[in-house]
This record gives sequence, structure tokens and C-alpha cells, in this order.
Amino acid sequence: MKYKRAEEIYNSPSNYEVIYDGQAVWINSLNPNKKYANIKFLHDNAIIDVPVGFLVEGKKLS
Repeated sequence: MKYKRAEEIYNSPSNYEVIYDGQAVWINSLNPNKKYANIKFLHDNAIIDVPVGFLVEGKKLS
């Protein structure tokens, strides 16, 4: 995913499916300097920082 799209999803009032390494995640925050996202895995609530380019957009949920 491109950083600009990650910002749009993060700032959107709608919910979008976001995938990292085959798992659904929530974007907690974005770091514009490093182009990293702080994400939370939905299946176990683990939190990590990853390059935004590793995220994949799924479908719009609401």
C-alpha cells in the first residue's frame, strides 16, 4: 500500500479491511518520516510497527 492511501484509510470515517502478512489488522498510527504504520492484529491484539508498503488494502467494511 502507498503511504497516501494508508493516510486516507486511517483518517476515513469508514472502516476498511487492511491485511498484513495474511492477517487482518487495524492501523493505530502512522509515522510520515519513516513511512511506517503502528498496527494491531485483530486476532490477538499484538501491536507492531511495519513499513506501510507491506500493508494490503481489502474491501470497504462500512
